[in-house]
Amino acid sequence: MAVVALKEVSKLYPDGTLAVDRVSFELRQGEVHALLGENGAGKTTLMKILCGCLKPSSGTIYVDGRPVRFKSPADALKAGIGMVHQHFTLIPNMTVLENLKLGLIDLNYDEDALIAEAERLCQLLGFSVNFKAPIYTLSTGEKQRVEILRLLLRRVRVLIFDEPTSSLCGPEVDRLLELLKLLASRGSSVVLITHKVREALKVSDRITILRRGRVVARLSRESVRSEEQLIELMVGERLVNPNSAGQASRNSTPLLVVRNLTVKDDHGFPKVRNVSFEVYPGEIFGIVGIEGSGQRELVEAITGLRTPAGGRVVFNNVDGRDVKLGYVPSDRLELGVAPSLDVAKNAVLSSLNEPWLYKRGFLLDSSRIRGFAEKVVHLLGVKTPSLSTPVKYLSGGNIQKLVVGRELAKTPSLLIVEQPTAGLDAKSASLVKRLLLDLARSGVGVLLVSPDMDEVLELSDRIAAFRDGRIVGVFERGDVDAKALGKYLLSSGGA
Repeated sequence: MAVVALKEVSKLYPDGTLAVDRVSFELRQGEVHALLGENGAGKTTLMKILCGCLKPSSGTIYVDGRPVRFKSPADALKAGIGMVHQHFTLIPNMTVLENLKLGLIDLNYDEDALIAEAERLCQLLGFSVNFKAPIYTLSTGEKQRVEILRLLLRRVRVLIFDEPTSSLCGPEVDRLLELLKLLASRGSSVVLITHKVREALKVSDRITILRRGRVVARLSRESVRSEEQLIELMVGERLVNPNSAGQASRNSTPLLVVRNLTVKDDHGFPKVRNVSFEVYPGEIFGIVGIEGSGQRELVEAITGLRTPAGGRVVFNNVDGRDVKLGYVPSDRLELGVAPSLDVAKNAVLSSLNEPWLYKRGFLLDSSRIRGFAEKVVHLLGVKTPSLSTPVKYLSGGNIQKLVVGRELAKTPSLLIVEQPTAGLDAKSASLVKRLLLDLARSGVGVLLVSPDMDEVLELSDRIAAFRDGRIVGVFERGDVDAKALGKYLLSSGGA
């Protein structure tokens, strides 16, 4: 008997979007079940129904063979079902212990008993957690462990992970995948929502693939022939990998020069220490590091969102033209979009200083806004009911495509892009990579900042290893692989 099951479940939104169409899904005890699909396939919607965040339009949820109805996530938690969301639900200014207590407030845990049980779980799972540390001081991987710990303290037996590796660096990804296998070996049932087929094949016992809200395949791990087979089932076609960019010439004037840059975090502590590099026309310069190492503060200082404590950032005119800057932030919801505004308005948010957007010099031209928005939506295949749909109703992957697409459509001379393929399915990620390579070939300088080592190694002409606020090594294309780079990021030695 399945621990939990969904039978003929559908979800129809008020705007007419059928996100999930008569899907049946079951999860067994002690297994890792991967849920694969491209952006907007219905993966997260389906699991939000299972964990009580959404109510199904039709169909039935079963727990231990009995039909149930969840009015809220609290009901699902009582049934032993919890979800680690892609965007964490922790309070940044509270400590780890305070967040744990807040998430368990209905259980009336004695603080000493809570700490003792949390320490027991940490030892069991190989976690290292400072209970007194404020959440804002933790890396993405550490925050994720706090979310997992909070669910385990509630004795949940079904753990749902929504794109858990999208913001993790190589070594952290490996640790998380090992954790999922460990949880399953100890009797938990795990759902891994992902678009990364390689990770699904590493840890899953079974795989269910959704496309356009429907199940298109159910496979055991042993029956999978190749990664390409899964990708073709996900997207409905065979994908061609983008060709790598050629070596950029560095004889010209750099578009961006960063010299001895020092940046403090929100609490006045040094986060970036004496960083220097250049980005040349036609070059993709990749910076890779574990989340929380100072990359966010570095990019914010370069883009003017944060005042440096020392050093300088210089943008150089090339061929007599001013630098036209494009910027894709890592946090698409906080810095990338205005969720309550529609798709069309969000498509031009970063172009409001462009003269072409106005008529008579000061009035926004609605027809030009719609024209540009249509270009952006077409460029990356953003799935939206209409240009008038509020962005908050789009899937996370489609919001990412909207943010990336609008910056690419601006044809910048310098593009600063953080985690460009985070949350994107294989087809969309392949398209974004190809467009970035095309930009570089056309003479655009690209600063790529990402924890995804494979992505940085695939796209970059030069790769900078970033650790503890410093660049600890710069490598030419082909001079370093993922294994060596991972050791470089984790070691206390290096260059």
